[in-house]
Amino acid sequence: MANFKTDENGNRISDDFKHGANFKIGRFCHIDTDVIVGDNVSVGDYTKIMPGTRIGNNTLLMDYVKLMPKTVIGDDCKLDDYVNTSGYVKIGNRVRIKRCSMIGQAVEAEDDVWIGSGVSTTRIKHPKPVGGEEKKEEWIVFKKNCVISSRALVLAGTIVGEGAVVGAGAVVTRDCEPDGVYVGSPARLIRKRK
Repeated sequence: MANFKTDENGNRISDDFKHGANFKIGRFCHIDTDVIVGDNVSVGDYTKIMPGTRIGNNTLLMDYVKLMPKTVIGDDCKLDDYVNTSGYVKIGNRVRIKRCSMIGQAVEAEDDVWIGSGVSTTRIKHPKPVGGEEKKEEWIVFKKNCVISSRALVLAGTIVGEGAVVGAGAVVTRDCEPDGVYVGSPARLIRKRK
């Protein structure tokens, strides 16, 4: 069983927490068991990092970020205020997630993805019927260099292709082609970027 220490800034940190050089932490944070972060990582105030989370080098977590179990974040990433992951999320290198976005379970964001403010993802396409069985999780994949604009909703089991752009407020219900620009509800292709 892990032990926790509380420091002078009100941070509650597990005694098995491992971090690299130049680690900085704000106030009133919680870092749970089996968490490993790399070099030059900064964590803002009131941030919660749950068991099994891994964070690469040169990554910045702003205030009120919540990373649920088994979240993996690569190098050179930035997560703005109030970003939440539901756990079992894979985030590549140089990914930017703007404030108030909710990244549900079973999401993979490859390298150089940009996610705008207030984006939401779902982990199951359809809820279980009364008395029925829960459907299994279907992964959402954001391929390299794609852009998910503010307030977009991305449903489970969809792939946003490399270099694709999802417009603000769009609802992604099926796969998006590489370099496609998608808008509307449900999101539809309106043109190609190149």
